[in-house]
Amino acid sequence: MVEFKELIEAALGKRKLSVLFKNVNLVNVYTCEVYRSNVGVLDDRVCYVGEDNSFKAFEVVDGKDMFLAPGLIDSHLHIESSMVTPWRFAEAVLPRGVTTAIADPHEIANVLGVEGVKAMVENASGLNFKLYFWSPTCVPSLPGFEHSGAEISSGDVAEMLKMNGVLGLGEVMDYSGVANLSERMMNIVGVGLSFKVPIDGHAPMLRGKVLNAYLASGVEADHENFTVDEVVEKARLGLWVKIRRHLAESEGFIMAVKNSGIVARLILVTDDTSPDLLVERGHLDGVVRSAIENGLDPVEAIQAATIRPAQHLRLYDIGGIAPGKLADLILLKNLEKFEVLDVYSNGKLTARDGKLAVQTAPRLFPEWAKKTVKTPNLKVEDFMVKAPIQHGSAYVNIIEARGFETRLKEDMLPIENGFIQLLNYALAVVIERHGKTGGTAKALIDGLNIRRGAVASTVAHDSHNMVVLGKSPFDMLKAWEVLRDTQGGYIAVSNGEILSILKLPVAGLMSEEPIEKVAEQFKKFREAEKRLGLEEEAPIPLISLLTLPVIPHVRITDRGLFDVDRGELIPLIKEVTV
Repeated sequence: MVEFKELIEAALGKRKLSVLFKNVNLVNVYTCEVYRSNVGVLDDRVCYVGEDNSFKAFEVVDGKDMFLAPGLIDSHLHIESSMVTPWRFAEAVLPRGVTTAIADPHEIANVLGVEGVKAMVENASGLNFKLYFWSPTCVPSLPGFEHSGAEISSGDVAEMLKMNGVLGLGEVMDYSGVANLSERMMNIVGVGLSFKVPIDGHAPMLRGKVLNAYLASGVEADHENFTVDEVVEKARLGLWVKIRRHLAESEGFIMAVKNSGIVARLILVTDDTSPDLLVERGHLDGVVRSAIENGLDPVEAIQAATIRPAQHLRLYDIGGIAPGKLADLILLKNLEKFEVLDVYSNGKLTARDGKLAVQTAPRLFPEWAKKTVKTPNLKVEDFMVKAPIQHGSAYVNIIEARGFETRLKEDMLPIENGFIQLLNYALAVVIERHGKTGGTAKALIDGLNIRRGAVASTVAHDSHNMVVLGKSPFDMLKAWEVLRDTQGGYIAVSNGEILSILKLPVAGLMSEEPIEKVAEQFKKFREAEKRLGLEEEAPIPLISLLTLPVIPHVRITDRGLFDVDRGELIPLIKEVTV
C-alpha cells in the first residue's frame, strides 16, 4: 500500500506515476458531471485529477473518446445465487466492471452456520477484488416454522462482526419480530447498533406505522421494493432504496421515480442473479445499463452503483475518482450503453475486453462443506398424499402459483386406495436434509403446468431443504435419490431418465466450476423443465422459492403449509368425506 507522503509527491510531479490516464471523459460522481480530464495513479491509489498531463508514468493510457468511471459497488447480493464460489464469482464479475461487492451469505449460513460464513470469507481472500460480507441475521428466516442446518444467535452475529471483511448486519427479514419486539431480534439488532455498523433491511409491503417502527431499529436500506409509492415513502423516511434488475428494466418505474424527486436515495443492486442471467446479461453492469435505457441519467445511474453504496457501507476510500481514493477504475467505450473495456482494481489492470488480465490460483472449499445432504431413506409412497380413509373425497388446501406470487385456494379431490388423487395438480414434497428431523411435508401446487416427470433441488430458500416437485411419484423418488448421492443441485427426471442435472456439491448450493460451465448446465435444466411442461419467466426457478416463508402469500416448509399473511402453519387436508 502506498504511503500518503508518496501520494503527495506524485501529485506534485515529483514521483513517477504507475498509470496516467490522459484525455479521458471523467465521470465525476461527486458533482454529477462528465468532462475532459487526466487521472494519475500511484500504486493502488489515485493521486491526481486535473488538466495537467506533464506527468511521467510507467503506463500511459490514451483515453480519447473513452469514459473513466469508478468501479461498480454491489451493496446487496447473494453469491450462492450465482451457484459458484466466491473465487469463481470474482472471476465472473470483475470483467464486467464490478470491483467491490458485499454479500449476505445467509444461504450457506442456513446450511452450515457460522462455519459456512467463515468458509466463504476464506474462499474470498487473496483476490484483487474487494469482497465483503454482511453478517446473516435471520437464520432460519422464520424460526419455529422451518428447520435449517443451523441457527444464528446474537452471539454468533457478534462473532462474525469481528471477522475481517464483515461490515454490518445482513437483511433483517424478520420484520414482524422487530415490530413485535421479539427477544431474539432485539438482541441481534442490538449487537449491530453496539458495533455501529450499517444494517441492511428487508421490508416488503411495510407502510405507515409498521414501517416507521421497523426503521426505528436502525435499518438503513431496503431492497424489497415493488411500487413507486413504496419507494417514495421509504426514501422520505431516510432509507437508501435499493433497486433490483426487475425495476431497473421498467421504463414506467424509472420515469416515475425520476419525477418523484427522490433519485438521490436510489442504489442499484443485483440481489439474486442466476448464472445464466449473469453470463448473458451481465451483473451490476446490466442493472446500470437497464436503468439508463429506461430513462435514468447515465451519471445518476453510475452514482447509484458507486458513490452512494460506498457512503451507505462506510467505505469512504472507494466509490469515486479523487486524490487519495483507491484506484478502482473502469474505462467505458460508451456511457449510455455502459460498454466496459478495461477494469483497474487497486490500480492494476485486472480485466480487458470482458476477460481477466490476471490469473489467480484456484481456491477450494473444505471437504466437510461438500457433505451436507443428509436425508432419511424414502420410498415411493412418500411422494404420494396419504388420506385417513381408503375411499371418498378430501377438501384440500392448495398453493396457487402465478410467477413469484402464490395464493391459497381450496378444492375437493377424490381418494382412492388410501391416497388423494392429484388430478391436474402437481405435488411438492419438502424433505429436511440437514440430518435433524428427517421430516417431510407436502403441498399440492396449481399453475405450474407440469405435465409429467419431476424436478428437484437443494436450492430452496432460505433453509435449503430438498424440494421435489412432480406428477410421477416414481420420478420424484428417482430425483431425490440422485440429488442425495450427488450432494445437491438441480435435477429433472422423466420416465426414470435423467433429463438434466446441475451438481452443486458445496453446501448443496454452489459449484467450483467456472461460471460459464455452470450457466450452460443451468440452461439445460431450464430447457428440461420446459419439456416437462414448466414455463417460467422468473430468473430463479419457482421450485426454489416455494419454500421461502417470508414472501407472500402461502409457502411450504419442511414443517408444512405456511400461510404467510396469517403467520401460521395450516393443514394440507381440511376434511374428508366418505
